[in-house]
Amino acid sequence: MHKKMQLDNGLTLVYEKLDGYKSISIGVWVKTGSANENENNNGISHFIEHMLFKGTKRRSAKEIASVIDGIGGEINAYTAKECTCFYTKTLTMDFEIALDVLSDMVMHATFLDEHIETEKTVIIDEINMYEDAAEEIVVDILNEITFRGHPLAFPILGTKETVSGFTHQSIVEYFNKYYHADNMVISIAGNFDEAILLEKVNTYFGKLRRGVVPNIKGNPDPVYNWSFDSKKKDFEQIQVAISFPGIKFDHELSYEMMVLSNILGGTNSSRLFQTIREDRGLAYSIYSEPNFYDALGTLCISFGVSKENLAETMTLIVSEINLMKEHLITEDALEHAKNHLRGSFFLNLEGSDNYMDMIGRIELFAHRDKNIDDMLDKINGIQMSGVTKLIDHCFETNHIALAIVGDIEKFETEALYHTFCNALKMKH
Repeated sequence: MHKKMQLDNGLTLVYEKLDGYKSISIGVWVKTGSANENENNNGISHFIEHMLFKGTKRRSAKEIASVIDGIGGEINAYTAKECTCFYTKTLTMDFEIALDVLSDMVMHATFLDEHIETEKTVIIDEINMYEDAAEEIVVDILNEITFRGHPLAFPILGTKETVSGFTHQSIVEYFNKYYHADNMVISIAGNFDEAILLEKVNTYFGKLRRGVVPNIKGNPDPVYNWSFDSKKKDFEQIQVAISFPGIKFDHELSYEMMVLSNILGGTNSSRLFQTIREDRGLAYSIYSEPNFYDALGTLCISFGVSKENLAETMTLIVSEINLMKEHLITEDALEHAKNHLRGSFFLNLEGSDNYMDMIGRIELFAHRDKNIDDMLDKINGIQMSGVTKLIDHCFETNHIALAIVGDIEKFETEALYHTFCNALKMKH
């Protein structure tokens, strides 16, 4: 079971000792992402993530990379909708070096004007790259539909216009608003001496300034929306994403939601994969996945097909969902999905980095204490009644969002959308 403590400056530390491991993973989490932005500064969370690697008062960008490379370690970061994470994975003996580098980055970044301008070019190139990736475009379109009117709809990278408009002042103001001890978490997993670990964390992060936790609750909670949209692109395939209402991160049925997704399209033995890929050969990739956010969630189906197979694939998806709506899930199928969830859950904890990621997310987004044993008990305790509740919740027939990217016109997308919705209204 992981432990939790607060430093004198209010910074929260969660950590788990993993006996027998040779590695240690450290994550520095900031509770901010694109969902904290507005139309003018969209993409600034991701931009700051990049800027922290550009140099500090003590180290250049090359030196940041060289220090970790020199011990055979890994250092990286990512920005999501509701958080940003900087992390390292090193040998246990080198964990103090990792603490030194990470604390230097989040406490002493320089944000030099020349680095800002250089990184604008880098990120605009990244945006251009994403605009050639149908899988990325369709997700952004789906988010724009689903979270319309809320910052969750914004793309994490921002737009070329917003990124071009960032200034030293706007970057530093945003950084100061969110990068402080009261809005950050450190998560650590691996093999370590607890007393030495606590001493070193305090040494390197104990002087991180305090701040006021931003009142993002001052904004209205996101509301799930439904409609359709498409973007015409000269791609060989049609990329499709369909969204249904889900549940938030800390919902009591979150594990049932994972099981429902596993049965529908989350594994190679799932209904959608077997029907559409294995039996009919219509698509190489089709899957479902739940997305959990702080205030709500979604259940999404994604796939890519040739245009001539699009209508048939949509019809088969309807058929599988209608079967689920009639609660035609056997106890064997439920047990199979539970076993998969349990196995994948523990296999994903084989690395110290995955363990670090899990306990960090729990601390950021769970509104009650959770540990591994609790989560295993929840998985083992999944009942058909909980899955049935979620089927009824997710597949409300008029709550469907559809996004399509490829060689398709708006009127064709609209026709597919209404056909799909009407078919789900019919009794199977």
